[in-house]
Amino acid sequence: MTLEEVIGKVMQRQARDAGRQNPLADYCIAELEARGLWEVRGGSRGESVIRGLAREKTWDVVFKHPILPGLSREERLLKEKPRLLISLKSIMSNPLGTLPNRLDDLVGEVSSVQMLYPEVVIGYVVLLDRGAPTKRKSGLVYPQGDALSEPYRRFREGIARLAVRRPPLWAQGLIEAGWVIEIDTRNDQLLVDQPQSLLEGKMFFDTLVDTLRVREPALFTPPP
Repeated sequence: MTLEEVIGKVMQRQARDAGRQNPLADYCIAELEARGLWEVRGGSRGESVIRGLAREKTWDVVFKHPILPGLSREERLLKEKPRLLISLKSIMSNPLGTLPNRLDDLVGEVSSVQMLYPEVVIGYVVLLDRGAPTKRKSGLVYPQGDALSEPYRRFREGIARLAVRRPPLWAQGLIEAGWVIEIDTRNDQLLVDQPQSLLEGKMFFDTLVDTLRVREPALFTPPP
């Protein structure tokens, strides 16, 4: 499916549906596998739990190597090493109150797993709705025009400042790449700027796989 179709599938699902992001996860999996990865987990292929120092967490898209058959869940958590992880988020309501918390949550989310696997490659994808309503006592208040453009621009800058995890900058809480997809549910065409979204998506997946290739080249070396 095209990215527009994928976002449409996401929006058709209920907000509280645990599998709401599965179409986008499947899209990410297809992009990673087209770049040479294999047996990527997540989306319609099922959840994948990764240990962090503080607690276990279910990640939306996971590439682990090696995938070892016949292990119990506990054995897999110990022996299968995560190499690349992607977290998927969306902001579809109360954006002005949610945006700062999303950045704080991101730092905590990635820090826990980086403490155990410092070399893991992490990507972050977030859907931002320019038509997202805000809850007031009087009910839902919808934005007028491009009222959310400026706060979303600042949020993009925050993601960009975090997406710089390269040697020697190995600080926990940083990520390797981020992809912010802006949509507008007030319009029939959901993507605000489809060509730009696709370009940024290509750069996002290229960056993740290229970084993994540099960090762990043996993963891409064919067996003798």
